[in-house]
Amino acid sequence: MSGPKIKEVLQEKGSISDELDFALVNFLIKNRGIGFTPCKPQLVKLEDGREAIKVSIDNTFVNKENQLMGLGIVGKIYVDPETLNILYATSKEEIEENIKKLEDRGFEPQPRPKGKY
Repeated sequence: MSGPKIKEVLQEKGSISDELDFALVNFLIKNRGIGFTPCKPQLVKLEDGREAIKVSIDNTFVNKENQLMGLGIVGKIYVDPETLNILYATSKEEIEENIKKLEDRGFEPQPRPKGKY
């Protein structure tokens, strides 16, 4: 996956506010389509010296049993922690390519927890 180069992981695991989560979900729906969930936030330092919140994009859906399922990580979003502006987001084309790669490799959707993860 392309995107900014990470120099250092400052915080391996963390959480994001409900407001930022809501904003990222809306960004994904409007700009990449439905079926994507922001997850696994990390605080990182980029090669250019800036800090960013790196959020993975999981390809998700709700199955017949009303269980949230995820195929896997198909992209990344980098957010400025001060302004909350998006610095980078994986393109729709690259996300679609990554979904196809996971499917071609035989990855099966796995249950995901409800709420933020």
